[in-house]
This record gives sequence, structure tokens and C-alpha cells, in this order.
Amino acid sequence: RQSMNPNFLDCRVASLLAMTRVGIVTTVLALGAATAATAAAQATAAAAQTEPGLKLKISYAVQADANLFRLPAGANTQALLGTASRDERIGISSVGLSFNTTQSLQNFALDVNLVNYRYQNFSYLNSTATNYDAAWRWAFTPKLRGNLTSTRKEVLNSYADYTGYNLRNQRTDSHTRLDANYQLDGPWQLVAGLSSARQVNQQVLVSGWDYTTTSTDVGVRHVLGSGSNVSYSARRHNGSYLNRALSASSLYDNAFTQLDNDLRVHWVISGNSTAEFNLTHLQRSHPNYPTRDYSGFASGASLNWSLSGKTGLSASYAHELGAYQTANSNYTQTDRITLGPTWQISAKTLLSLSHSWAQTDYLGTPSALAPSQRRDTTSDTTLSVLWQPYQALTLSAALQRLARSSTLAGLDFDSTLATFSANYSY
Repeated sequence: RQSMNPNFLDCRVASLLAMTRVGIVTTVLALGAATAATAAAQATAAAAQTEPGLKLKISYAVQADANLFRLPAGANTQALLGTASRDERIGISSVGLSFNTTQSLQNFALDVNLVNYRYQNFSYLNSTATNYDAAWRWAFTPKLRGNLTSTRKEVLNSYADYTGYNLRNQRTDSHTRLDANYQLDGPWQLVAGLSSARQVNQQVLVSGWDYTTTSTDVGVRHVLGSGSNVSYSARRHNGSYLNRALSASSLYDNAFTQLDNDLRVHWVISGNSTAEFNLTHLQRSHPNYPTRDYSGFASGASLNWSLSGKTGLSASYAHELGAYQTANSNYTQTDRITLGPTWQISAKTLLSLSHSWAQTDYLGTPSALAPSQRRDTTSDTTLSVLWQPYQALTLSAALQRLARSSTLAGLDFDSTLATFSANYSY
């Protein structure tokens, strides 16, 4: 782990770029990834959110984490944490309201929830998050449609690269987007969008400086009768770092621009089986310190295969680039492979297994310093079961194994997480 000296702060802002996110850090509170990581479970949740009317949602989960602070095996836990144990049990309670209605060609949806986190041993991490998702699926004519969406999410940052063990570091992400789709004659569509994003952390964070961005995109899509489609879009991102002055000594800029040329293919193979392909060329520029610039290709392929009426398999590969600015690196390059089978045991029970493997290299250097020699290898395996005894009640359990090895000393860790949750909606 890097020190908290500003010269070693990570300026990664790729979380808002669709094809450039690094995504190595796994948040310990990401219960959705542990309990509903399969496509089938996500489809069930999406269907529930689109049901018309007003719904009350209540949930409670308990998570046992064997290594909350992501410490290496030989770390002096007593000196770092003030206790000999690195285990933690977290209680997460949530209450929320969702509303969905369709009026003529317009659809309106709102989902608001309060999430309360309570830690058994490290109570200074206790917090209450206010999250929401709002959407207007608009249509002026049957040929001209689009979406206006806004989201806000609060979550505790992972300690995978943050060493402020005695501090709570909560991150707030907000995003607003307006997009439009115009149906031309035949199979062609014009698409365009405008979005803004903002990320703010309670503490200075190695894995991401506070930032704000505005993005515009325009493109074209060709849709076949089978539902398969090919699309191309060009995107421009204008970003600025919050509370960050220019630094000639560390070559940290206060702004950036990024241009993406994005090609995507959605292929309906048969029935519920689909495949996705993407290729994106990105070019990031900095107005004051061009030695921070980088460019390259990101790509990916995924398959969601319905093996039978009760079994499915998802597989994906991604080659990702993301900004990561330190004294001797500018960006990361990550190759990720994910595999996940699912089994619908009965009409009320779903069993799923997911395994992902990723390798991340830290590349580029803004100065005469030797490039970073850091390479991380991360694995994440999750076994989960979801049971819905009644339409309004869903119970789930998950067992997750996380591990990271690195060429730099002190960055290795492993942890086992067990999660049990109950969700009720009415």
C-alpha cells in the first residue's frame, strides 16, 4: 500500500467511463454482488422494479468478514488496529420506497432507500447511507424516445488500497444522464447523450481523488429483426479534480479530457442466449502536464448461454484501461476473466457460482523515474443461493473468497466473507 503523502495519491476517475474502469477493489459492503451476482437473479430484481404502483421494501443482512482491512498475512494487527483480531461482523438494515407508473408513452420510476451499517468491533465505521435511483423513460413520438436518469449512492471505501485504518472513509457517487434515440427509416437509429458525474470522499483516498465530469456522446445503431444490433458512438469527457491545485513537483494536473470511439455488438444467438462484443479506443489528455497523457484500446466479450430451462452459463473477458496517477505510473491495464454457472433448482430456489480472475499492470511514468513494476493478480469466487418462499420474501446466503497477490511487498491479502440476508417488499 502507498503512503498518504499526496505525491502518491491515486487520481483514478475511470469509474465513470463505460469501458475504462479498472474495478479491482472489491467493496466489503457490496452485498448485491454476493447475493445476486447471477443474471437470473438480476433479471428477477429488474422485473420487480418495473411493476407498477408503490412498494415498501425492508431488508436486513449480516456479513462476517475475516479480513475487513485487507491486511497481508504477516501484518502486525495489534499495532495497526489496536486489536489482535482482523475479523468483523457487519449488520446492514435497509428501508426504502419504490414507485413505478406508466402514463401514455411516459414511464416514471423512483427508488429511495436508507441503509444503516453497524460494525460489531470497529464502531467508528458505523454510518447511514441515503441512496436513490430516479428515471423518466420518455417518448415524444413512437420514433423519438429516451431516458432521463439520476442516481446517488453512498458506500464505505474498500481498504484494499487505503491505509487509514482508524478513519471512516465514505464515498458519495452521483450521476445524471439524458439520452435520446431516434428511429430512422429501416433498421437505423440515431443515438445521443449528455451526462454529468461527481465523486466525493470523506478522506483523501489512494484509489480516487474527488472529481466532477461532463460527457457528451453521439452515435448510430443498426438493429436487426432478431434483436441483434451493432452500434458506434463517439464520447467526449471533460473532467476536473476537486480541491486539487496544480503541482509541478508531482506533475498532478487539475483537469483532463478524454475521447472515446466505441464500437459494440449485441448478438441474439437463440432464445435467451446472447453475446456482447466491444472495442473502444480512448485517448486521455491533460492540459498542463501532457506527460500524464495515455491512449490505447479497451475491449471485451461476454456470453450469456441458456443451457437448458433451468441452467445457464455466463462467461466474459475484458481488457480495461483506467487512470491511476502516482509518482511513477499514469494508468492501469487490466485483463479480467469471469465465469459463472447458474442452476434454477426449483421455481423458488436459485444456486449460482461465480469466479473472476484479473491481472493489473501499472504503466506509464510522468517523469524520469523508472516505471512502476507493480503487477497485481486478484481472484474472487462466490457461491450463493437465493430462496423465495413467498412472492414478497426473498432469503439469500453467499460465501465469498477474495485474494490478491502483488509484486510489491505488503499488498497481498486474502479474506473469506459470509453473508445472510432477508428482503421483504409489499
